[in-house]
Amino acid sequence: MGERDFHPMSANFLLPKWAKTHWVNYAEGKRNVGKVADPSDWRVARTVFVADDDKTATAYARTDPKSPYRFYYQQLLHKLKKGGRHVVFKERMEQPDEELTMDYIMDRLVIHGSVDSVVDQILAMRETVGDFGELVYANMDWVDPTLAKRSVQLMAEQVMPRVNGAISSGSAASTPKTTSTPT
Repeated sequence: MGERDFHPMSANFLLPKWAKTHWVNYAEGKRNVGKVADPSDWRVARTVFVADDDKTATAYARTDPKSPYRFYYQQLLHKLKKGGRHVVFKERMEQPDEELTMDYIMDRLVIHGSVDSVVDQILAMRETVGDFGELVYANMDWVDPTLAKRSVQLMAEQVMPRVNGAISSGSAASTPKTTSTPT
């Protein structure tokens, strides 16, 4: 991608430790053609749900049987296992398949909670992944449109301003923007 001057995006279903490798490979591709990679070109997608309180967020994003987040990852795990590609959910290649429970996957891939909690989780993810230019908000189907709209509102009005303020290095490359994409 770097050699072809593409602008990379790391998928929401990749563990942060694997997403981090995307940048390393992209930067190497840029160097191969005599260019310098700019972190502001890198988009990192994450599955995010923000609510006014942690209890609501946990129910909608994790524990409710009708959770669109749980449904998404159940489907994805099933399809990736069927295709032999479920290694993307593993912390290490030799990790036993039996450890890939829904709780395990959701704990690592669904950022959810109140504004404070989501800010902390995004900043922690950024510590693992490194600098990037844009956080792509992977939006699940709206089982509850009121909650889904509120999540987007909280993300735009409270979470991202606080994330950007916490980063506050002054350079656009290290201050992620956010976009929303339906999943």
